[in-house]
Amino acid sequence: MHAGQIAGAMSNSPSSFAQHHVAAALQFAGNDSLRSVLEAIGDSIWDWDLVSNEVFFSQPYKRILGYADGEFGNHLSEWTRRLHPDDAPQTLETTRAYLAGEIPVYDNEHRLQCSDGSWKWLRSRGALVACTAEGKPARMMGLVTDITPTRLLHEELKKSHALLTTFSQQLPGIFYQFQLAPDGSSFFPYASVGIQDIYEVTPEQVRRDATEVFNKIHPDDLESVRAGIMESARLLTPWHHEYRVQLSSGERWLMGDARPEKLGDGSVLWHGFISDISKRKLAEQKLSAAEQQMRLVLKASNQGVYDFNILTGEASASPEFARMLGYEPEEFSDSKKFWRDFWEHRIHPDDIPGLKKAYQTHFSNSKGKDFHAEFRQKTRSGDWKWIMSLGSVVEWNHEGRAVRMLGTHIDITERKKAEEEARSSQELLNASNSRYKQLAQELDILISNAPLGIMFATEGVIVRANSALAELCGFASAQAMIGVQTNFLCQDADDYKAFSALVAPKLLADEAVDVEWKVKRVTGESFIARIAGRALPSENYVRGAVWMMEDITLQHSMLDALTSSERRLQRLMNSSLVGIAQGVVTGHLTDVNQVFCQLSGYRREELIGQSIFWEMLFSEQDRQTCQQAYEELVATGSVAPFELMLRHQDGHKIPILVGLNYLESSRNEWVVFAMDISERQRIGQLKSEFISVVSHELRTPLTSIRGSLGLVEAGIAGELPPKARHLIHIAHNNSVRLIGLVNDILDMDKLVSGKMIFRTERLDLAQLLENAIEANMAYASSLKVHLRYSEHPPRALIRADSDRLMQVMANLLSNAAKFSADGDTVDICLWQNGQACRVEVTDHGPGIPASYRPHIFEPFTQADGTNTRQQGGTGLGLSITKTLVEKMGGKLGFLTGEGKGTTFWFEFDAAE
Repeated sequence: MHAGQIAGAMSNSPSSFAQHHVAAALQFAGNDSLRSVLEAIGDSIWDWDLVSNEVFFSQPYKRILGYADGEFGNHLSEWTRRLHPDDAPQTLETTRAYLAGEIPVYDNEHRLQCSDGSWKWLRSRGALVACTAEGKPARMMGLVTDITPTRLLHEELKKSHALLTTFSQQLPGIFYQFQLAPDGSSFFPYASVGIQDIYEVTPEQVRRDATEVFNKIHPDDLESVRAGIMESARLLTPWHHEYRVQLSSGERWLMGDARPEKLGDGSVLWHGFISDISKRKLAEQKLSAAEQQMRLVLKASNQGVYDFNILTGEASASPEFARMLGYEPEEFSDSKKFWRDFWEHRIHPDDIPGLKKAYQTHFSNSKGKDFHAEFRQKTRSGDWKWIMSLGSVVEWNHEGRAVRMLGTHIDITERKKAEEEARSSQELLNASNSRYKQLAQELDILISNAPLGIMFATEGVIVRANSALAELCGFASAQAMIGVQTNFLCQDADDYKAFSALVAPKLLADEAVDVEWKVKRVTGESFIARIAGRALPSENYVRGAVWMMEDITLQHSMLDALTSSERRLQRLMNSSLVGIAQGVVTGHLTDVNQVFCQLSGYRREELIGQSIFWEMLFSEQDRQTCQQAYEELVATGSVAPFELMLRHQDGHKIPILVGLNYLESSRNEWVVFAMDISERQRIGQLKSEFISVVSHELRTPLTSIRGSLGLVEAGIAGELPPKARHLIHIAHNNSVRLIGLVNDILDMDKLVSGKMIFRTERLDLAQLLENAIEANMAYASSLKVHLRYSEHPPRALIRADSDRLMQVMANLLSNAAKFSADGDTVDICLWQNGQACRVEVTDHGPGIPASYRPHIFEPFTQADGTNTRQQGGTGLGLSITKTLVEKMGGKLGFLTGEGKGTTFWFEFDAAE
């Protein structure tokens, strides 16, 4: 069964979906944080999104099957491919019926494959907790329980009964239990169906009284049969007897074997097997008559007679001797080669040693004794026949050696077959008796050690129970439950009648019973139990049933807690001041809070289960930003907050700050936090406009101040005193720095507002770098730093604005010089690799601290280092540089290591 089939059970549900399911779903709908609560409890839960077929499986769930967290994916297909094929149709039907509102409770048993390839039986119970806007099922949650021991015990019971039935049907006889009571009455507690052929009675006729069987025994054999039974009962020794029975079809010979055991009430119970040996007896009688007749006519008859000379090997045989082996007399061996041919070609190799020994024994000491041997002889067709050879030495020489022997061969193949069949039957009987006892012992061990309560009940009375049931029901021991009426489990007489009415139809139909019922212990304490049972086979037992029981009160309490927690978490989610939305990898929303609905202008029902909300709420560019953020989350496990424009239902746009992360313990589900930043952006815009206005107003007077101070410092107003000249020098330098700061601020304002003009042209990057190095050489020399233009191709053509690219190089070269020690060298390299040209500016300074690297291109930021403060700077240079490069279609980045220096690089596509 595929995941699509189960999904189909939801999508094909009738439009008149049961109202009570819808109501329950709306009450249960809530935040998946509940999983943390349930996992803390340690239970095995599942959470199925019916829209996306994503399924959350808790760690205890996976541990039941032997899987680690990463080995069992959170998708319905991961579950369905492990579902046992035989359980798929029933699972699909149960899911369909529940989602269609045909059954009130979702409760299903099925097998799943473990990590080691084995199968485990699980019981899954759950409830619908969410619906779509159209009232379709959207989400189910539930618990699973490992019921493998219960199911295995049930299967063992079925196998044991099936095995006994198979044995009884295949063997020419009957398995039986015969019980002799202390008062002399006897009956058969169990008899296989073969009793109808052996005694012409049914198992039911002798279950309470064995008289019908004894009436069938031949009068001449009845006393010996009874005597044997009594002796076996007295000594507890195995009973074996061969006797005749008189049936409507005629007389038959039977052979019985059984082993007795003493019961607690003084009775003796035999376990045994009775087989029909009529054919064997008939064959023995015929053989005995034939052997006797053979001895009487041996010397007067030529049937199968041989006569051979022991010394020369010459022999002769009667025609019947030859025909016995499929030959005509004239085709048989040359009389002169008879003896050699007999040993080399006629005798079965396995029989040669024994036959030779028999001849040697007879030749050495045959006075008054006939020769007798049984062996296999090959026929003309290549088959083997069993031959019984009877004979005697009839001539001796003067030395006392045997010279001549006469004898006859008799075909005993049929007798041997009968003996083999009898031996096989006996071996099978012994094996069957042994297996029967073994099965009984195994069943007793299973019942005694089962973790669930088990009892056998007949006509409302307990006839057998295990310790687990006694403990569950408040009895001192299992023995104390024997003979107790089962109605003590029910609350009252009406409750007992209601339970009986529920289970009786299934028991009578030989179907399994599985119900949940409120029962009570013998102490009067009530609890909720799961009760499973099945009727015992009526043809072999008094009508009754076997029952299994377990206390599931805790599971019911946990389901109640699940409902309560879901409602509480939903209230907490809706009380948040930030918009919250949950979804799955397919893009479908699974939950939103009220704040998110207010931000978007849509009702919750309009968003749940939808994937088109991306087009409804965001522009194409913002959707790409979301996709990039999600890809970063998948790759790194986290993503920094980012800004988007949310499109309200009425059309106006709202700037929001977005946080994105996975839901706990799931990489298939995500959560988004959205905060309205309209007011923050308005304040930021006011700040930018203020800075821009102030910068424009400051540049003109600052330019005049710089010029005037430069003239005064140059001495145009006359020679100044040393202290005054020093102060004028400081003022002039600071005015230069202020003008640089104002210019950087204005450049940044133009870049942000899009007012900066770029004049893109085809230019030679190699030549531009030479010009930039020459222009910045004096500044580097003032810092005692050397600029070295090392490796570069003779020409590298790109498309860019030469003035802005010179500004980029000035920023990078001045930065590298600032952070270099006296006497250091700044290396400038130009590389052309295929379709890209790359420039690298490398210093050998202290490097960029790790804490500053993520913020290096942000405006007004500087590394808090001593050298930086000594060299000065506005904190805008790198931000402007990065923006300029990207506006011209290039890329900018850096490589650094603390104490190892820094390399800033930028790349442009090569011009054609």
